[in-house]
Amino acid sequence: MSTSGKLHLAAHMINYVVALPLMILGIVGVILSMIVFTLHASFRRNTTINYLMAGSVLAGIHLLIVDIQTMLVGGFDFGVYNTNEAVCREHTYIRYVTTVSTICFPCWAAFDQYVGTSRDANFRNRWRSMRFVRLAIICTVIFWILTYIPIIFTSEIIDGTCQLRQSPYKLFNTYVLTPLVHIIIPALVMLYYTRGTIQNLRSAIVQNSHEHLAKQVRRMLIPQLFLLVVSGVPFGLEGIYYYLTSNVQRDANQIALENLVSQIIMLFYHFNFIFTFYIYVSLSSEVRKALRKTVLQGLRKL
Repeated sequence: MSTSGKLHLAAHMINYVVALPLMILGIVGVILSMIVFTLHASFRRNTTINYLMAGSVLAGIHLLIVDIQTMLVGGFDFGVYNTNEAVCREHTYIRYVTTVSTICFPCWAAFDQYVGTSRDANFRNRWRSMRFVRLAIICTVIFWILTYIPIIFTSEIIDGTCQLRQSPYKLFNTYVLTPLVHIIIPALVMLYYTRGTIQNLRSAIVQNSHEHLAKQVRRMLIPQLFLLVVSGVPFGLEGIYYYLTSNVQRDANQIALENLVSQIIMLFYHFNFIFTFYIYVSLSSEVRKALRKTVLQGLRKL
């Protein structure tokens, strides 16, 4: 087997052995998060949880539409969005909208935690009402739906691959929009509001139980930021690389190698959709308790 053939085989194996199980794990996580968060009244009334539920819905849409199409192309050589231009535009548009919307909701959750620990009652009531939360969720999704409309008109099949054609918008998306919304803004927002939450907890006259809560917030920051970095940085760098080398001639081995690297990057790209619920389970005793209760109730009904 040639070198390019081995590289293509490795790319396929990544989809068979790693991507498929991870996608199933992610779908299970989304389903469990929706069941746990919607069946328990205490979660439904919690404003932070409502942001997380919105993120779960968008993650589910992403996994079921974007991930399945990506796996069919990368693992099974189905044409899908590389042969049909309408599907190409749909795939690219939904990928960007669901990705960025999903990234926004942990940021809203961090803001909500900050507001909830403020000693200013008017500030809490204004920004933590369920009405505001629902409005924020709806407006966030609508904003990104409108923002990424140009994707529909700049996506096309070039040399057998669905991608953005050379244009001012592609330049803007590659160097400005993607780095900002995938990495820089989410990281800064989560750092700022999580730090503010911890300061609010420390400055208040509270019992030792709130010190424990501050430690929980600090622990949650690390995996959330880690997911953002692992998901966003390789994806952003890949876009810049392909933009800079768009006019470079490639041989079969280089094409195969770039395809393999792209498959690996796509794995990292989807970590934010796959592992979020499992992080909440591992860090929250309340979520674990609700999950156990839900599972036991389901088993009793069998």
